[in-house]
Amino acid sequence: MKTIEIAPYAGALLKSLRGFGYSPETALADLVDNSISAGADHIDLSIDWNEGEPRIAVRDDGPGMSHDALLEGMRFGGDENQERGPDDLGRFGLGMKTASLSQCRRLTVVSHHAGSTSSMCWDVEKVLKAKNWCVETGTFPDPFEHVAIPTETEGTLIALEKMDELGGLFGLDKEAFFSKIKDARDHFAMVFHRFLDGDARRIRITINGRAVDGWDPMLRTHPATRPLGAGRIGIGAQAVQVTPFVLPHRDRFANEAEFNAAGGPGGWAERQGFYVYRAKRLVVAGSWLGLGGHREWTKDESSRLARITIDLPQSADALWRIDVRKARARPPAALRGRLSAMGGQCRDRAREVFAWRGGQIRTMKPGQEPPAPVWNEEHRSGKRSYRINREHPVIAQLLGGDASTRRLARAAISLIERSVPVERIWLDISENVEAAVDLEAVDGFLVDDLVAAIGASKAGASPEEALDGLLRSIRLEAPALRKAVLKKLGKSDE
Repeated sequence: MKTIEIAPYAGALLKSLRGFGYSPETALADLVDNSISAGADHIDLSIDWNEGEPRIAVRDDGPGMSHDALLEGMRFGGDENQERGPDDLGRFGLGMKTASLSQCRRLTVVSHHAGSTSSMCWDVEKVLKAKNWCVETGTFPDPFEHVAIPTETEGTLIALEKMDELGGLFGLDKEAFFSKIKDARDHFAMVFHRFLDGDARRIRITINGRAVDGWDPMLRTHPATRPLGAGRIGIGAQAVQVTPFVLPHRDRFANEAEFNAAGGPGGWAERQGFYVYRAKRLVVAGSWLGLGGHREWTKDESSRLARITIDLPQSADALWRIDVRKARARPPAALRGRLSAMGGQCRDRAREVFAWRGGQIRTMKPGQEPPAPVWNEEHRSGKRSYRINREHPVIAQLLGGDASTRRLARAAISLIERSVPVERIWLDISENVEAAVDLEAVDGFLVDDLVAAIGASKAGASPEEALDGLLRSIRLEAPALRKAVLKKLGKSDE
């Protein structure tokens, strides 16, 4: 049998490799991956509008590359037999080149190592003209505003020039351009948060001289975040660490700005689901990964507080089908059942928190009965409905009056149950057209209502116990309101 070599047309293939679908922020994150893999501690980006002709430089303080190492780094498709270290975020040996050329037509890399400076450049126009894989050597880009070209100190600089319509930064006015820079900053804060916060090898990233702060999607430092217990699933190379979290209800945030910041890039609904990490670098930032019961889960408002981390070893790349852009992953069949079960439990718990304002308040004393809920959930013929609890102390006393009062109370309760504007409430919450109603505010009418309700509460309970029971029954934590009610009753708030 005879074999012959058929070499690809250099220009045609290079043009195809530019079309991998990177956004500016995912492309630049791929370049940061290279710096982290090289052992850099500080990665500095200069993203210059340059009067509508954008230029980008990514500079790190790593050990740099020799001429031969740079030559291998500029090769499309790295050595498939090369072993990757635990901090190596590379995948196919394509990332730096394809990510850079997705945004520009001229890529230059300058590296200083062991007292020697090397530089190489892929220029799309010259490859097309020469019709071969020709790389320029010894050429340097013009100076950048925020970073220095490494000619005396160790480190590497990647320069992106001659941007065109294929990328996402060309042709923008100044305002739109700097909006894209903010997108990149937010993306870095999320994707590299474990490196920025010190959970992984700590690094520092700056964009145009300003440091990037990490954003933890799990809000681990918030006191109302609920971890549901970590677990390791799978065996051998398939084993992964899974940790579900239920994030705090909107009412548990100090203000609207803090709540919106916690939602992350794209907002609360977009950021729910599984977070897949590869070597502590975030690969998938909120997805249900095609999992679910009889149909795939969707990103519903009721599950927006559910976020689940999955930590993958690099050996799981093929099993999880990590793509070139490190932006997609697909769980192997052997793990889908366990992941669906854990995801379903997390979604159920998140739905409870979403529906009931974050749960109980004021821990009950030993032997104390749980508060009677105001609303009861009922399931009939596969349908869910909600009815006011007739056994709630306040409602029970209202229904225990004379015949005329009972008839009027039953009629009022029935009208309330049948006329709750569920669709309008749902739309208001999902569209966020208005700020949430502040039920914890000190309102004179509510204070009077609570004082009256305390008198209808369980006999033998102190005013403080009766009030705490009422607040628990409506899942409300309101220190100022509680203090105002007790003051009305002539009691002190201890």
